[in-house]
Amino acid sequence: MDHTARSNAEVSAVSGLEAVAQGRRDDLQSVVPRQMMDEWLDLIQQDRSMSTVESYHRRLDQFVSWLEDRGTMDLAALSGRDLVEYRNARRPKLADTSLQNELGTVRKWLEYGVALESVEPSLVDALGHLIPALTSGDDASDVLIDPDRCRSILEWLSRYEYASRDHVTLQLLWDTGCRLSGLRSLDTEDVDPEARTVTFRDRRDTGTPLKNGQKSERKVVVASETAEVIDAYVRDRRTRRTDDWDREPLVSTPQGRAADSTVRRATYRLTQPCLLGGCPHDRDTSDCVALEHGRESKCPSSLSPHPIRTGRITDLRNRGVPVRAVSGRVDAIPETIRRYYDHPDLDEDLARRRDIFESTGL
Repeated sequence: MDHTARSNAEVSAVSGLEAVAQGRRDDLQSVVPRQMMDEWLDLIQQDRSMSTVESYHRRLDQFVSWLEDRGTMDLAALSGRDLVEYRNARRPKLADTSLQNELGTVRKWLEYGVALESVEPSLVDALGHLIPALTSGDDASDVLIDPDRCRSILEWLSRYEYASRDHVTLQLLWDTGCRLSGLRSLDTEDVDPEARTVTFRDRRDTGTPLKNGQKSERKVVVASETAEVIDAYVRDRRTRRTDDWDREPLVSTPQGRAADSTVRRATYRLTQPCLLGGCPHDRDTSDCVALEHGRESKCPSSLSPHPIRTGRITDLRNRGVPVRAVSGRVDAIPETIRRYYDHPDLDEDLARRRDIFESTGL
């Protein structure tokens, strides 16, 4: 966001604050911030994925804790000046993208407060002026796994940990390009190695919602190698446990369905460079903190499941798969893919266009 745009936003924010002060209601219902946060999070769980709810909780908890530290225990007393001071306190600590997400979540929450007649309605509009606007590309992460790196890890797993839980986890994340919630949603009945298909179903009533509900449901074909790994895993190496709803999770642990943290630790561990070679960070692998259980993310090169998804989507596009076909496979609309997931470098972008233009005789 450039200086001029930011200055204009500041002017709009001040104007909004003046409007709030002049037209403030005096009949608002008292409500404790943390109480309203818990109520709102409980409400949205009905149509949001667990990962989304957890993200909202983290963002709101920052704001609510800040209010509590200031002694603001009634949202009816919340003022526009409070919002400005919070934004100013958070701005040095966050990138514009993160600040936009955090304030955007606070704004949604305050809209709920307006519906309860516990928040001054004008505050919602005033907060809108405080949310940083992003230029094109600022809100898209460029972190993604290199396809050759991912394939090398899969080759290592095929040689040393064939059909293990880690192997089937990375194989499915890479092949299908699914989200973490999609991987966790899979039951043994959702995979058909003979037909080479994997079916993603929204089962929010039994603990595994997909991000976009029933719209996220789809059946995808997988590579022969992936089907063989799944078949061997289910037959020989899967931990035979059911979850709390007596379903048979594909990715299972002795406790039942693998938790989000279990899958994340697996990808963090598998993407540590020392798995395949030396450490590029000059660390001593005999006492590296990132090799301790639960601290795998401390490696600067380790990756969560999301960059694997981003890398796979970019890889599919680089290999000429039409964006609409990728869209149906990974459950993301074409515009979202172009904006957030598809990150070719300059040479890859040229390669995509070269054949089209050369075929015209140019």
